[in-house]
Amino acid sequence: MTSSSTPSNPSQPSVEDAPTLHENKITARIKKLLIIIPILVLLLFAVIDSQTSRHIQNAFQSLLDWISTHLAAGIFVLIAVYILATVAFLPGSILTVGSGFVYGKAFGLGYGVVIASGVAFVGACGGAIISFLLGRYLLREWVGERLVERYPIFKALDEALKQQGFKIFLLLRLSPIIPFNAINYIGGITGVSLKDYSLALGGILPGTILFCFIGASAGNLSESQDRKNGPATIAAVVVGIILSLIAVYVMSTQAKKEFNKIVEQQEQDVTEHDGSILATHNNDPESV
Repeated sequence: MTSSSTPSNPSQPSVEDAPTLHENKITARIKKLLIIIPILVLLLFAVIDSQTSRHIQNAFQSLLDWISTHLAAGIFVLIAVYILATVAFLPGSILTVGSGFVYGKAFGLGYGVVIASGVAFVGACGGAIISFLLGRYLLREWVGERLVERYPIFKALDEALKQQGFKIFLLLRLSPIIPFNAINYIGGITGVSLKDYSLALGGILPGTILFCFIGASAGNLSESQDRKNGPATIAAVVVGIILSLIAVYVMSTQAKKEFNKIVEQQEQDVTEHDGSILATHNNDPESV
């Protein structure tokens, strides 16, 4: 007599596989913590150092001094340092203005701004993309999904970012509503695609060029102090800085208005959606 046995479903984990799955989850969490903890420690050190001994600021200054005597190699070193600074939440404005000063002094205002802006832009983009990937790998599951479950507005914004992530992140980059380093990780926990997020990094160009222009102007002025046309150069630089500031301000203001419109529209959509669900529930005889 043969006994019949019920075939097991290969798609469902067996009881023997349960400990293995649990161990895999624990291992994955440990790996994430091994990445998160050093970043948090470095961030804490940066905050404390900025208020005390300022070792990081002094190190940046020493780096810029070295770059001024190694202009070609300094491009690659500056890009690498900029990437690390972005990932570690260190202020990149010092490097941006400093690179403008160094290359503006070496190559003049025009070429100096172009070179410094290119270096800062490449470094900032590299660091921003790495931060985005870290945020998606480390925080999306823990933070993003919980926010979507608990807050309907975040769910609506998350859906909006999936559909028009390029536009929203471009507006955020043009208008510094959220600090640059913070928005890199925040982007990782949202539904925006890596492609849209990366393309939207073009929005940092106006601010990058402005900071490099300010730094290059300072470097160019230091070279013009002993020249006969010094006053004319100073006047031209001051006017250029003022006009650049006005342009960036107008652009940022308009971007902020457009972003606020998107947020208000999403809030309205969430309210209408919740209202329709409530009306359907009240009109359902079985729910009474």
